[in-house]
Amino acid sequence: MKTIQLFIFLLAAFCFTACAGKSDQLKAPADKISVPVKVEKPAFEKPVSEKPGKSLAKPEVIKSGADKLIVIGEAEYITIKPDNIRLTARIDTGATTSSIHATEIKQFERDGKKWVHFNLIKKSGEKVEFKRRLLRTIEVKRHGMDQQSRPVISLQTTMGPIEKASQFSLTDRSQFKFPVLIGRSFLKGTALVDVNRDYILSPLSGGSNKN
Repeated sequence: MKTIQLFIFLLAAFCFTACAGKSDQLKAPADKISVPVKVEKPAFEKPVSEKPGKSLAKPEVIKSGADKLIVIGEAEYITIKPDNIRLTARIDTGATTSSIHATEIKQFERDGKKWVHFNLIKKSGEKVEFKRRLLRTIEVKRHGMDQQSRPVISLQTTMGPIEKASQFSLTDRSQFKFPVLIGRSFLKGTALVDVNRDYILSPLSGGSNKN
């Protein structure tokens, strides 16, 4: 009887030891657990210009006689200096003088010379006050409307790599899509228009190429 009890005791002890060993094998130390992690390659990103509105590529230049003309689109961004008023401009080779949207246009005299006081409007709606010498007055015939007299002044402008002072007539262009119209007086000896494209001088400024 004692022999049978001893045998049962030894058998139970052996089973308990075997189970405990198996359990220890299933439990690995936390610092030894290795979980595979999928590493994805970063997506390719195009470099961003530090100066928005500047073209990444050099402007296209075409030689015409003694002039080197910069190719521009039928619409471009133009900046009025020194206040850095950035506006969209439509290029119109049929217009002689450029024009710009202005409000509160008033002529006055200073030291016996004629001047013009006016406001230009930023895209945000903010008004910027200007005072410029009156260069001349032009008469503009508009289809189906009365003839209009417009004062002409000079503004320092930048369009892509083009920096120049140019004449603009002041008028109410609030009914037009573009606050600025660029005519031949700006283009002469400076730029050549590619009517199939627009905003080609400022691809980072929100413009789109048609080609």
